[in-house]
Amino acid sequence: MRLSNPKILQVIDGFNQKFLRMFDKFEKFSNKKVYFGLFLLTFIMASPMLLAYELENDSTRFEHKDLDIFRDRAQTIIDGDLLYRDTEHVTLSPPLINYLFIPAVLLGNTAFIWTLWFCVFVFTSAVILHHILLSFFDKRYAIAGTIFYIASPLSHYTTVMMMQDDAIIVNFLLLAFLFMIRKSWYKAAAVFGFGAMTKLFPALCAPLAAVGPKLWKKRFIAMSIGLGIGILVTLPFLLHATDEFLQFLNFYLTGQQPNSDLQMSETVSDIDQRGMSFWRYLGENIVFVPSSILHIIFVLAISTTWAAALMKKIEIIPAFTLCILWIFIFYSKVHYGYHLMIFSLLIPWALPHPKQVAGLGVMSFFLILIHRMWRQNSMIQNNVIQLLFATIMWLYWVHWARVLLKERNNEFSGPMECHQSTILVISWFTVFCIAYYLLAMVQILL
Repeated sequence: MRLSNPKILQVIDGFNQKFLRMFDKFEKFSNKKVYFGLFLLTFIMASPMLLAYELENDSTRFEHKDLDIFRDRAQTIIDGDLLYRDTEHVTLSPPLINYLFIPAVLLGNTAFIWTLWFCVFVFTSAVILHHILLSFFDKRYAIAGTIFYIASPLSHYTTVMMMQDDAIIVNFLLLAFLFMIRKSWYKAAAVFGFGAMTKLFPALCAPLAAVGPKLWKKRFIAMSIGLGIGILVTLPFLLHATDEFLQFLNFYLTGQQPNSDLQMSETVSDIDQRGMSFWRYLGENIVFVPSSILHIIFVLAISTTWAAALMKKIEIIPAFTLCILWIFIFYSKVHYGYHLMIFSLLIPWALPHPKQVAGLGVMSFFLILIHRMWRQNSMIQNNVIQLLFATIMWLYWVHWARVLLKERNNEFSGPMECHQSTILVISWFTVFCIAYYLLAMVQILL
């Protein structure tokens, strides 16, 4: 039966009309109704896998997961001990994210509670994203873009299946993004300060909060707010757990492996440490580019973006997005969950262009394939094909860098128009994601 069959086309057209009418109704929703709808959608999307894992109760699910490490850090805080120094595992994260783990421990400390807790951050980041999109688009498209974010496997594959905390940092990035759109530079600087102490990624964009104000006095105030928060948060650990805290910094800045006689740590090869990045597959199959060289290029790209923003060669919003995008082009270590950051930041750029929205949706699934190749649970064992797929992923992010550089003068200062095809792409993508989660449920139970 061909797709050109008139009956099939009639059915598809019927669904398209229903999707468009549905979003027309969404436009009349109050903010409370929108928030409630986003909350329901978040947990509806997560529920098939949540339920399947509870019914399956498979202990092997915890293999190659960080849940025991998260529990260790949160319990250390609850017990009144000191992070970095008194944890059983070497602590390789900034301080504040470990305090955000405490509710999951207090609420039951089961895998189910932890995944529910991570899903809460998918919902809260969706609410922030909704307000960002409302700044540029009418309500229908703002809701559509937010649904796109929630439906994506980057949200639920990361939080439920992988049990990772990557959804947390997206909240800080999007909140800083929202404040910078509103030119609330001091608030953005404060969010950057707390965000960088939660995970280091917001530090890549933080100087832009000091670039935004026109007066140097206000720039110094913004800089002082961000740095002051960072100093206040890190000072107790620098004073009382100096060696352990510096070990965490060395790991992220230089790639130096943790080494402790008293705490548990995992030592991996230079290749394995790179996760699913393009540079990992290039190093496995053709030539290994030292991490030091990649990190120098990465720092140069970031600092050039800051300088260009200061000299008004690029506007703050595209500079913000580029600073995160450079991670996926030049940084040596990339995991699947990291992509949730750039996915959320690219939605405002993609929304007026249905093909770009579709491209982001396809890439969110394509990345799962590369992630599984890294974890060696993919049917694809051919090195050439693996390198080819990793190259496609890398070139896709290079393409987006070119798009942002072309749009470097875009201030996002006025309303932007979208085509109704965007709603249709997102609607069918959401249906596909629901089917994917139901299929994942069946596979888990079998």
